[in-house]
Amino acid sequence: MTVHTPRATCAMRCLAMLTCIALSLPALGQPAAKVRLDPVLQEHLEQRRQVTGELTPTRRAHVAAEVAGRVLHIAVEIGDEVEAGQVIARLDDRIASLEVIRREAELLSAEAEVNEREAQLEQAERDLAIFRRMGDGATTSEVENAQTDVAAAAARLSAAQAALKIAGAELDIAREQQSDHVVTAPFPGQVVARSTEIGEWVATGDAVIELLALDEVDAIIDVPQQYISRVSSADVSVVIRVDALGRDFEAPVAAVLSTGDRLSRSFPVRIRLANPEHVLRPGMSIIGLVPTGEASDALTVHKDAIMRNATGAYVYTAREGMAAMAPVEILFSHGMRVAVKSPALQPGVETIVEGNEYIFPGQPLRPLGPRQQSGESAPMSGER
Repeated sequence: MTVHTPRATCAMRCLAMLTCIALSLPALGQPAAKVRLDPVLQEHLEQRRQVTGELTPTRRAHVAAEVAGRVLHIAVEIGDEVEAGQVIARLDDRIASLEVIRREAELLSAEAEVNEREAQLEQAERDLAIFRRMGDGATTSEVENAQTDVAAAAARLSAAQAALKIAGAELDIAREQQSDHVVTAPFPGQVVARSTEIGEWVATGDAVIELLALDEVDAIIDVPQQYISRVSSADVSVVIRVDALGRDFEAPVAAVLSTGDRLSRSFPVRIRLANPEHVLRPGMSIIGLVPTGEASDALTVHKDAIMRNATGAYVYTAREGMAAMAPVEILFSHGMRVAVKSPALQPGVETIVEGNEYIFPGQPLRPLGPRQQSGESAPMSGER
């Protein structure tokens, strides 16, 4: 067992105090970080109200078999992403293939019949021409019979041509029925369920898979009735905050549903969001920031100043040439700026908007010149 003497205990306390002091001071000799700064502003902005909601799919389909048959092959698994027209499954099409062969043979026969009738018509027309050139050498009865033969040959040709069209249509039907044995994706999306397996029999209309569209999602939020007239304006957009991703998305209102909740006096509002990266998933909870029509003063920072860690959002400020962290509560987005609350911020305080990814508190700073215009299109910190 180790016994600490009073002198040793005092030494340990002194060492601990020195260690805390050393950790609280900026590291000496650290290179200055190159950063760009942007001041905190106080702006008179329209306030936004937080409401809750969730993401829902824009399209969800049970992709079904168009004909009955035994499943020979399934080309997808649950979770696979597919493109429009991609093969999902194949059914046994042997009978349909034989029907196509039969219809192809009937089409060839009908084409041969047309060729034969065309030849007969040509022969009848030549015979009629000969009788007419004979003049008085041919009797009236012979000329009339030749004319009748031409008319009959033309009629038989018309019937053969009609039969050829019927044969072609029946072949198209047979080929279409054969193609119905291949189940394809009607739109791009993700397979979320499989309803059959290889070897099973499916009837016409039975679901093979369930497909969920991912390129777009709908955000459904419940908006109190006093703000419905404001969100119904043509120029209004709503900010959708997805805490699971730490990102904000902004889009115009697509529709306000007329069926409200009688207890909460709120109405569902639909906002359609583009989802090219497929990061938005139906079922995610969201917060909608809807305009209220009321304005007040608020502190704003450039959106590139916002950083996030496990404890929440924060910004780096430049204080006496050193980097300092300031926790912030994000209220709502306003174009390229974000309205925030923070006891550590006030108008005029410089925040770091470039170079803030790799600095630490207490690090010396080397401010650069004003930001270039192209920097204004940089992604939000939450979208890095």
